[in-house]
Amino acid sequence: MSTSDVPATPKNGRVALFADRFLPYSQTFIYEEIRAHERYEVDVFCKARRNEEQFPHDPVYYPRTWVGKRVYENVGYWPRFDRLIQQSHYDLLHAHFGTTAVYALPYVLRHDLPFVVTFWGNDISVLLGSQRLNPKNWRYLLFRNAIMTHADRMLCVSREMCEFVREMSDRPEAIRLWSQGIDLDRFQPVAHENDVPTLIMVGRFTEKKGHAYAIRAFANAIDAGRTARLVLVGDGELEPKCRALVRDRGVADHVTFTGVLPQRNVADRLAHADIALVPSVVARNHDREGSPTVAKEAGACGLPVIGTYHAGLPDIVDDGTTGFLVPERHVDALTDRLLRLLDTPDLRAQMGRAAREKMEREFALSDRVAELERLYDNVR
Repeated sequence: MSTSDVPATPKNGRVALFADRFLPYSQTFIYEEIRAHERYEVDVFCKARRNEEQFPHDPVYYPRTWVGKRVYENVGYWPRFDRLIQQSHYDLLHAHFGTTAVYALPYVLRHDLPFVVTFWGNDISVLLGSQRLNPKNWRYLLFRNAIMTHADRMLCVSREMCEFVREMSDRPEAIRLWSQGIDLDRFQPVAHENDVPTLIMVGRFTEKKGHAYAIRAFANAIDAGRTARLVLVGDGELEPKCRALVRDRGVADHVTFTGVLPQRNVADRLAHADIALVPSVVARNHDREGSPTVAKEAGACGLPVIGTYHAGLPDIVDDGTTGFLVPERHVDALTDRLLRLLDTPDLRAQMGRAAREKMEREFALSDRVAELERLYDNVR
């Protein structure tokens, strides 16, 4: 029987998935989750369509006119969405990020639909720190309690976040620890041998990613006589400061800034690196990570990860087994662990194998989406 003759897996549910914009590169994990569904069809509702060639999906509904975009942005409601939800007989609504859940809430209330919200990190940070003062967050702050009251399930991507949401909502029965999965076919080890050890860090140049601490630790290793290369993938508002720091520390010849790369190129860069750096921190405005996807992608590619005791990283990295964890902003500790891995290729290989095995056990995309579908089943 040819592939085209194989009957498609029958769907037994429909989800109206609310996103902010579908889809920035930084939220590729949402796209991977949608594509991996076996038993549920997913229709996307959002403010605007982005990167359609890289993230093809049908249907994606969004206001097409300037007036429509302004109305939806400022009123939090769009009549066509209401008609579509009424006519399409969805089994539930799922909002990615609490800040987007505020746009799904009117349809939950109007149509009495089960409601799932995934909190990813910054959406909780908005409720804790100075981001509360940002005018663009007023609607989320106003309707936070309503979101947490009406959500049938609140999925949190780290244990720390579960505690925050538990305190805010006082609804422990509705909260679940949720870990998104990784495509283990796309992210997998590749046999390679670099002339010098290659370190990689992937992510937007924002304070919470901790680029400055990674660059300082790397420069310390070079100053200590080690030979290595650092690859920084991404862009962002702090990139000029990071470039200046690289120049000031005299390591410009050892550092490559690639800019933003498509996911397939990110996977290739990870697979051909030797060590991944994920030194995340709580930013001054309380912005924080949820569960850094790149740490899982690196582990799936067989890389040891040097990370921090931050948010969901301790769930991803087993300190001393699949990589190392150090306190936030502790450059000396970062340097020490980096020197240890640079000086011990066998330890790098051992940790890389253990990291891949952990990803296969705990974070396979198909397993995690199957668990998500069981959660959907339970709220219907």
